[in-house]
Amino acid sequence: MKTFAKLLELAPAVAFFVSYKLTSDLIMATAVIVASCLAAALLQYILTREISRMQIFVTAAVILFGLPTVLLNDPEIIKWKVTCVNGILALAIGICQYGFKKNPFAYLFGREVPLPDFIWHKLGLWWMIFFVFAGMLNVVIAFYLPTFFGIDIKSAEALWVDYKTFGNAILNFIFAIGSIGYLMKKHPEAMASLKKEQ
Repeated sequence: MKTFAKLLELAPAVAFFVSYKLTSDLIMATAVIVASCLAAALLQYILTREISRMQIFVTAAVILFGLPTVLLNDPEIIKWKVTCVNGILALAIGICQYGFKKNPFAYLFGREVPLPDFIWHKLGLWWMIFFVFAGMLNVVIAFYLPTFFGIDIKSAEALWVDYKTFGNAILNFIFAIGSIGYLMKKHPEAMASLKKEQ
C-alpha cells in the first residue's frame, strides 16, 4: 500500500504532461496538476494516514504557482515554479551548511551512509551549485528559446513542458550518479569504509 502511495506522488506530473499533450493548453494542464496534487495528497493520507514531506512540498509549490496561473489566465507564472523550487533548495543547503554549520545531506543520510564531514560538505556545495544552474536553465528554456534560437512561442512552450516533466528530473538523476561516481573514484577510502559499515 505504501508503494502505491509513493507512486501517487508521480501521478500529478504525468497528468500535467498528458493534459498538455492532448490540449496544448498550459492553463488547462496547470489546472489539472493542481487538482491532481490535491487528490494525490488526500489519497495518500487515506491510504497511509500520513502525507510525505515531499508530497507536502510539491503540493504547496504547485498551488502557489498553479492557482495564480489559472485565476489570472497567465501561463508565464507556472513556468517560474521549477526555478523557484531549485532556488529554494539551493538556498536551504547554503543556509544549513554555511549559516548553521549543519550539512543537510549528513543530517538526512548520515546514519545510513557514514561518510567523513569533508565529503558531506563537498556534496552540499556541489548540489547547491547544481540547483542554481538548474534554476537558471529553466529560465532559459521557459522564456528565452524564441529569442536565442528563433523557435516559435508554442513550440517553445511544448519544449518547456517536456523539460518540466522529464528534463529536470533526468538532470537530477544524472548529477546524483555523477556525484557517486566521482566519490568512488576520488575517495575510495571513504567508500570502502561505507561498505564496511554496511
